[in-house]
Amino acid sequence: MTSHDQNFKNLFSDFPRQALEWILPQAFEELGNIHKIEFLRQEPKKRKFSDPLFILDLPIMFHFAKKKLLLWLVEFQEDKSKFSAYKIAHYTLDMMESHPDATVIPTVLFTDRIKWRKDVARELTSEFGTETYLFFRYVFIKLFEYQAKDYYDSTNP
Repeated sequence: MTSHDQNFKNLFSDFPRQALEWILPQAFEELGNIHKIEFLRQEPKKRKFSDPLFILDLPIMFHFAKKKLLLWLVEFQEDKSKFSAYKIAHYTLDMMESHPDATVIPTVLFTDRIKWRKDVARELTSEFGTETYLFFRYVFIKLFEYQAKDYYDSTNP
């Protein structure tokens, strides 16, 4: 993780409610107020000792008034060429298995400033005939497409 990404991670760690309010405001409309916020272990459990190391940037568990759990997986990605939608899908499935009562929402925040020539995969699908066997999508945010002036009057840090 670059120091640039570490700064974003610190911001989300210090203000998790406000970050969720910015990116997923519908969570509050549907689930009510937050009662508790937990920062979970960044490394999902390995199936075998020889499995590669997976480390999430920021898994956050929100406990809401309506007794629902929302597990928000936030991945900060500065180098688009190192990004893999498959890796995020693996993270998501592992966390769904570890926390079956939670709704898991994978989110990728791209923090690079360069203009992209080619986009990244935003969803994965496996279909045959009329059946869909796997469909995966994550919340895609390219941070520098947002205009700071649009947020000058916001009360959100």
